[in-house]
Amino acid sequence: MAGSVKPLTAEVEAGLRERLANNPVVNFFGARVPELGEGFAHFALPVRRDFLNSQGFLQGGVIASLADEAVAYALFSLVPEGEMISTVEMKVNFLAPVQQGTIEARARITKRGRTISLGEVEVTQGDRLIAKGLCTYIHLTPPQAA
Repeated sequence: MAGSVKPLTAEVEAGLRERLANNPVVNFFGARVPELGEGFAHFALPVRRDFLNSQGFLQGGVIASLADEAVAYALFSLVPEGEMISTVEMKVNFLAPVQQGTIEARARITKRGRTISLGEVEVTQGDRLIAKGLCTYIHLTPPQAA
């Protein structure tokens, strides 16, 4: 999933950073976002003991949540302010276990459609591929204020 990342305008990046600062799940997990680009997001998550399952491995739902957030923010970089998106479908292949350290999710938008968009994500730890995901999102018009 290599490729160059087109930088965002300062205004778009500031809006995404503000959205991140107010995102409850990103804050709960303690995820960092070292890089955002046009149709691209890079998230990093330090593994905490309370993210492990009963076998001592990073729970798959935590990996999937990180992947979903990374793809969503890659897509947010391409949608106008106020447009809403929602995950419709997500497929994740878990390829290697993790017990400690930091995992990273790098997401790219493969297809930005008018109503449906598709993104892919790779979750790694160093050079090791931990998971690969494919996410579909629907674009929604914001509800009208009453």
